Amino acid sequence: MIWGRYILTAGLRCCRCRVSSHVKRCYSFLPDDVKSLRAVVNPDISKIRNIGIMAHIDAGKTTTTERMLYYSGYTRALGDVDDGDTVTDFMAQERERGITIQSAAVTFDWKSYRINLIDTPGHVDFTLEVERALRVLDGAVAVFDASAGVEAQTLTVWRQAEKHHVPCVCFLNKMDKPGANLNFSIESIKQKLKANPVLLQIPVGTGKNFSGVVDLLTNQKLIWKLRSSGDDGRMFESKPLDQSHEPELLQEVNEARAALIEQVADLDDEFAELLLTEFQ
Repeated sequence: MIWGRYILTAGLRCCRCRVSSHVKRCYSFLPDDVKSLRAVVNPDISKIRNIGIMAHIDAGKTTTTERMLYYSGYTRALGDVDDGDTVTDFMAQERERGITIQSAAVTFDWKSYRINLIDTPGHVDFTLEVERALRVLDGAVAVFDASAGVEAQTLTVWRQAEKHHVPCVCFLNKMDKPGANLNFSIESIKQKLKANPVLLQIPVGTGKNFSGVVDLLTNQKLIWKLRSSGDDGRMFESKPLDQSHEPELLQEVNEARAALIEQVADLDDEFAELLLTEFQ
């Protein structure tokens, strides 16, 4: 699939993609971000990752894809499904209905890795598109509506991923939505998908009070800037947990970290042995 014509210059790489008869979008990169022509044409194979996004309809797959493209620098503006200007929903029917009809692939760089991302449909009528995509993936991101947990099509695509032995990362989306509930979603994954999810982050607040996450690996709180700042979530502030002002959050983090360590120990004998040695 050809998205546009790439123009390489000494100072700027720009791709112009016609999205309508009157509108053009310009995707450009700063000079420091532009790699050599050899790296673009012939990247290191060990640094290539083929990843798919799958979910129930309206869970936020395409919106999540747009954020990935924007934060990686592939696009300079966030596309919106309601506005009909997303990168992967390029068909007229998709933009008119606001749903993904066929799988679409897009490539971008993140740090030292080349990401080949496939955005798949969530509607049950287009399940075959997900099946075809899973055959070529290294891994998949399963997107969940945090207020709904596992839904009908989520179960279908999860079984498809298991069939093709594709490992999955669960992404709980819409944590700022009324009714969003982390514990409910986790239990839904355990009960309906028969999976044992390893929690890597916990939210700071839910619904309208959702303001960031706590990374359980670094034990740091990541708080996004206010929406009025106009950075669209790109900028965030890393803070240590405040033991005196956030006792409930601290307790939740400690319990989650303990569970994380236990789950990793169950999967890694070397880590389990190291853990037992440290405790002794």
